[in-house]
Amino acid sequence: MRRPWARAWRAAAAHAAALAVSVVVAACGSHGRTTTTTSVQATLTPALDGTGQNLSNGTRGGTLTVLNREDFKSFDPGRAYDQYDYEVVYATQRPLFSYMPNQSKTVSPDLASGPATVSDRARTVTVHIRHGVHFSPPVNREVTSADVAYGIERGANPNVANPYFAVYFDEIVGASKASGGLISGISLPDRYTIVFHLTGPRASLFLGALSLPLSAPVPPEFARRLDAEKPTKYGSTYLVATGPYMVESDARGKILGVGLDPGRVTTLVRNPDWRASTDHRPAYLDRIEIHVGGDPVVIGRRVLTGSHMVQSDTPANSIIKLAYDSYYDQLVAPAGAGDSYVALNNKRGPFFNVNVRKALWAALDRTAMLKIHGGEVVGQIGTHFIYPGSAGYEQSGGDSGPRVDYNDYPSGNLAVAKKYMKLAGYPSGKYTGSAVIKIIGSSGDPARKDAELVNSALQNLGFKTDFTAVEESVMYSKYCGVPARDIDVCPNVGWLRDFADPQTILDLAFSGWSIAPRNNPNWSQVNDPQINAAIKAAELTSGDAARAQAWGGVDKLLVAKAVAIPWIFDRGPEIRSRDVRGVSDLWNGGTWDLSYTSLAPP
Repeated sequence: MRRPWARAWRAAAAHAAALAVSVVVAACGSHGRTTTTTSVQATLTPALDGTGQNLSNGTRGGTLTVLNREDFKSFDPGRAYDQYDYEVVYATQRPLFSYMPNQSKTVSPDLASGPATVSDRARTVTVHIRHGVHFSPPVNREVTSADVAYGIERGANPNVANPYFAVYFDEIVGASKASGGLISGISLPDRYTIVFHLTGPRASLFLGALSLPLSAPVPPEFARRLDAEKPTKYGSTYLVATGPYMVESDARGKILGVGLDPGRVTTLVRNPDWRASTDHRPAYLDRIEIHVGGDPVVIGRRVLTGSHMVQSDTPANSIIKLAYDSYYDQLVAPAGAGDSYVALNNKRGPFFNVNVRKALWAALDRTAMLKIHGGEVVGQIGTHFIYPGSAGYEQSGGDSGPRVDYNDYPSGNLAVAKKYMKLAGYPSGKYTGSAVIKIIGSSGDPARKDAELVNSALQNLGFKTDFTAVEESVMYSKYCGVPARDIDVCPNVGWLRDFADPQTILDLAFSGWSIAPRNNPNWSQVNDPQINAAIKAAELTSGDAARAQAWGGVDKLLVAKAVAIPWIFDRGPEIRSRDVRGVSDLWNGGTWDLSYTSLAPP
């Protein structure tokens, strides 16, 4: 999701990286690949889409080198909120629950010893934690429920400032007024049990949030003094681990200047206190060296032609094309890396009229937009708002989405568009009003080209437009995320869920109560009573199947009201050297899982 609460900036960073690809790939009905100067013909195979991964029988030992263009934000489980940070955090920390690499919808017990128990009409959640899980040096002791409680409670400490605490953990009784101290709604019956008392029947969503890094244990005797500083030095200067790996540190647990050289290299080594019997992670590698910075093309070529290397952030567009053409088996592009849509101002102006919104949807050439970004290797045509790999996707129409005529023509259909313009009150089928449509897009290709296609579609419908492209963070912070700026169209916005529950995709993005004067995540300013009521009802639904159905219904309603125009379901392209058996985290946009990846035998 996007600030003001949290993940939106995680979403934006990952999303922007994914959309930096401009090699054009179009689908055909075979596994063959032929290259022209402008396109690659492709059908995704299991090798490419990340399905059917072998999670066992890896070769033990060796050092993996990770080459990234981008630096990390934080390794503190209380602060981490970035797709690439998670790659390290989930190798070094153990939240109560987590996703297996080949699973994007169902969490598994991690630090928890089994499934949570829900009682009191979905208002109480009880979790038992595993015996025998230990902190790395210098703490060197068994994890208890009090460490989990402290890890969560410190999220409300302004020196930690967890970005999603207010979204998910405010559901705990007393959490909304917490500032880092004890939270009354967390009780500890014994050293292996933690109980959460919630303010309402929100257990289903809360259980999903327990897969986020904030639920990982933090030893208070080690971290409390660090959390007293602003910002905390836990995770940036000192850190301990519960996972199979730890950031290399000295005898005091100091990582800065030892295993962490910001902007240059991070080194992971084995956690000597980790016990394989308590963990599902095989942890094949002995050492992982993550190097940051450099020319993206040089990085990509080194990985593809070198040995024992992977790239974790999105490769350069030319490298994806090179990998597809010549190193096909070293490329993976799993679905579920987010979605992109065109935000339309539902509050005022021409797009207050639902039929004008439907007309632009019908006119827009989403196929061309997808081709600009790389075609099927980097995504598929977006047809609704819950994207592949998420609960509710099939319930809201699957690949084709809701079958309405303005959604049925991904290459655009001007006749259908004119039909809706006539229904909107323009007899000629084109806009004849005086409004000038204000468009704020993201600068740099291919994002600017997408925005230009949206601009062209508007002009084809008779609109006069005022189009400006700015740097992406400026687009969000000064324009699209500020309702008072009265932007009519934001063509380049996108979303990445926090976890599998579809509420994390739709709630903040389309609920009326999420509209904020700054850092607004509801870019279309949707405040529709019917949509609000459907979202409220879905929020209170319990059980995975029921929630998938309820949120699928919300998704269909969003399409029926054309609140925005989805155009791509993102994939997450990643590359590896030939002698690396990479395993992708399907739940995290396809990033490499460092605890399952191994080196191929010689």
